Amino acid sequence: MAGPGFGAIAGVDNYKARAGSGLGPRTQIVATDAVVADQAALDAIVAAAGVGGWTVAGIAGALAGVMHIALQGGGDADGETIGQAVSIVADFTE
Repeated sequence: MAGPGFGAIAGVDNYKARAGSGLGPRTQIVATDAVVADQAALDAIVAAAGVGGWTVAGIAGALAGVMHIALQGGGDADGETIGQAVSIVADFTE
């Protein structure tokens, strides 16, 4: 016997196959155009991303180097929109 989470419950079928990346409506991978000097600079970038309407889904790289940041939601992240100039490396949309 199926329990909660199996099949259609209250009109929602959580096992229905859908096309998409699974990364949300839009996820942009951006690279900083300059090195991120220290933790304070990284914190400022994350705070500016939140103000710009993005959620930071992940960060790769080391301080004092170029970093890659996964941003979900929001508009185009190209340019100086998150406290530092960034370039879109990959753009996943559903």
